[in-house]
Amino acid sequence: MFTKIFRNVIWLGCGEAAVKGGLLAATMLVARGSGPSGLGTFAIGFSAALIAVMVLAFGQQEVLIREVARSPGDARGLLAGADRLQRRLGRWLLPAAAAATLVVADHQLRLTLLAFIPYAALRTATVTGGAAFKGLDRMDVEARARVIEVAAAVALIAAGASWGWPVWTAGAAFSLGSGLGLWWLRRRVGVMGEARQPAPWRPLAREGLVFMALAVAGQLLANLDRFLLALLGVARADIGYWGAAGTIVWAVIAIPQLLAVAMYPSFSRIAAAAGPRGRVGLAAGLGAAAAGLVCGVLLRAVATPLLTLIFGADFEPAAPLLERVALALPGAFAMMVMGTVFAAWRAQRTALAIMAAAVAASCVLNLLWIPTLGVVAPANVAVVAYTAAALLMAAALFTLPQRRTAAVS
Repeated sequence: MFTKIFRNVIWLGCGEAAVKGGLLAATMLVARGSGPSGLGTFAIGFSAALIAVMVLAFGQQEVLIREVARSPGDARGLLAGADRLQRRLGRWLLPAAAAATLVVADHQLRLTLLAFIPYAALRTATVTGGAAFKGLDRMDVEARARVIEVAAAVALIAAGASWGWPVWTAGAAFSLGSGLGLWWLRRRVGVMGEARQPAPWRPLAREGLVFMALAVAGQLLANLDRFLLALLGVARADIGYWGAAGTIVWAVIAIPQLLAVAMYPSFSRIAAAAGPRGRVGLAAGLGAAAAGLVCGVLLRAVATPLLTLIFGADFEPAAPLLERVALALPGAFAMMVMGTVFAAWRAQRTALAIMAAAVAASCVLNLLWIPTLGVVAPANVAVVAYTAAALLMAAALFTLPQRRTAAVS
């Protein structure tokens, strides 16, 4: 088991380093080409696209990793069933999303949101296909597809920055890059084995619904503050400062993400053998929290030079925000890894209840604090929300009973 986890971590680490580095490069190029205001527009558009991906995917990434790990021979049938479900959703949700953007008053923001809609659909298909490979402990496939996506996007954004293209073209660049990555991934589905009858989509939808809600809750917890800042009239440049600080912190959260994904297939097999959820989850959570603490301390030490190096001298005012939000990393690391333990033991509804409470608390606190604290408020709220959610998850590992549930079929 540890050999597989180590190999998975290496592949995911290399892939995520390339992807997150590319995202940072794209953000840097947008910042230098469009300034704080343009970066604020880009941050809102990209955040909206990520939330759309969570909805369109409908939790199928987590379902596929877990179920393929338990039944490798069913990989292609499970993937086909997930694809069928997502196509049904896309026929309704994508036109609705396009119509909703038309009511946005700001012209640049409206165009940016529209440009990211194809990206949301294409990236959904990429991460779903990659999840089936991850269930087989093939962590390299999605990572390579994402590298293709980001490399193409960064190249186009660099051209746009040098030629003075408007900020909405960054969304179009990500859409094109995602299409190339998906094309590469689809050409490799045959290595999963023989084609099977597609799995029924209704059981997949039933299991995926909770995971989708969890994913949306996670994205809202990380990104809702940007929408609330805009809604409450905070200057777009200040939102850009917060976007710069948040971009660095959430890039660091790639570390627990890759650890969680690397361990998820092994956790699923331990859970299938009725292993000890509490002991496994607490050990994983404590290790993740320690890693988050180290990362937070390092970020606080280099906040100012890091921001000016990546985004330019205009973004030095974001340093206090980065120093503040770095304190959320221990809780965020622990919460992410423990959430995988709940998923492996088919207790994702418990994790959802905790995440929903964290999102609600985050929304309330931001609404209360933004009018007086401005852009500092979401940094404070992030520390409170992630820390509290991690503590609740740790307690739930031992206090809530384990229930056996039927497999997806």
